[in-house]
Amino acid sequence: MRDQLPKNGPRSRECAIVNLDSANNMGSHWVAYHKNDTSVVYFDSFGDLEPPPELMRYWNIDRVYYNYKQYQKFNTYNCGHLCLKFLKGDIKVDHPRVIN
Repeated sequence: MRDQLPKNGPRSRECAIVNLDSANNMGSHWVAYHKNDTSVVYFDSFGDLEPPPELMRYWNIDRVYYNYKQYQKFNTYNCGHLCLKFLKGDIKVDHPRVIN
């Protein structure tokens, strides 16, 4: 859940799947990211959505790339599977948007 990210901050290289709901709710939508030393690639299957403020604060990094292509319709429930495909490398974030 996005309000239960580790308090000690991210590792220099990490990846994760995060639910965008708060911990006191049932869960809403899964997103994923891959972080290296200098940047983050954020994946939201709905497309063209910037990461929430909690993730931006957690990463504390200058450069975040995110996908604009939509992989999932709003009335479907396959976001978790799509996040796994992204982390596995089956979905590439081509021509991402950038947050500086």
